[in-house]
Parts: sequence; structure tokens; C-alpha cells
Amino acid sequence: MSHFSTVKTKLANRECLIFALTDLKLSPQVHEIAQSLKGYYGGSQGQSAEIIVSGRTIKARADIGFKWNQSSGVYEVIHDSYETVPKLGQDFFSKKLMLAYGKRLVRAKAAELQEQFGECIIAEETNGSVQTLRLTFAGHQEVKQFVRR
Repeated sequence: MSHFSTVKTKLANRECLIFALTDLKLSPQVHEIAQSLKGYYGGSQGQSAEIIVSGRTIKARADIGFKWNQSSGVYEVIHDSYETVPKLGQDFFSKKLMLAYGKRLVRAKAAELQEQFGECIIAEETNGSVQTLRLTFAGHQEVKQFVRR
């Protein structure tokens, strides 16, 4: 049976979430006030969210919503797994979205730290299923020379 489920996340940074969804080509619609989600049967089932990925974007009949939870300080994902899993895959939220969000979060933090430590170079490395972002700040590079006597 098709219905919306709410999933707790650790997604707390609005801008990074929006950019991550955009990086994944999901064209999020962003609203200041939560808007009704469209479910499989057309109704919202009482669900609303501030960030919405239209079901049409993934060729599904139900929207995906990201609703801000004031008490926990994170976004909750509201989706219909009967619609999202066949289109995006079983591990979309836990792997693909979290990876894209993590990259955006690291880049945002690096930009913030650049003022303090100088220019930042970000290098990406992939080793099997592990992806690493290495940050190198110009102000943190130190060259020491030793003379043998």
C-alpha cells in the first residue's frame, strides 16, 4: 500500500541540502512556509515540507519532502518508499544523498575557514567505496629546513 513515511536524518544545513539535491539533479523547490506534498493518490495525507522534490522529477507519482523539525534541529525526509525506492534505489537517502550533502558541508566549512587560514585546495580521492576530501590551506603549510653540521 502506498503511503508517506517520515525518516529522521542528520541533515541540518539548509543550503548544503539544497545544493546536494541540485547536484543529484533533483531540482528542489524551496519554500519558507511548508507546502503540501502530493501523494500517490493525489492528496497530501496531511504531509507538508519546506523543501520539495516533485515526483515528476523522478517519474514518480509522489513527492519527496524535507521538513524542518524545530525541536531536533534537523530535516526529516517524508517520502513514499513504494515510489522512491524503484526510482532512486534502496540506499539513495543513506548513501547518495548523504555523500553529496557531506561534500557540500565540507566545502562550506572550507570556505568559512579560508578567511582564517588562507586559500584552500580540495582534493578528492576514492579508494573502493571510501571517498575522501583532503583540505590543504595555504596558511597552514610550513616548510622547515635543517642544516647538517
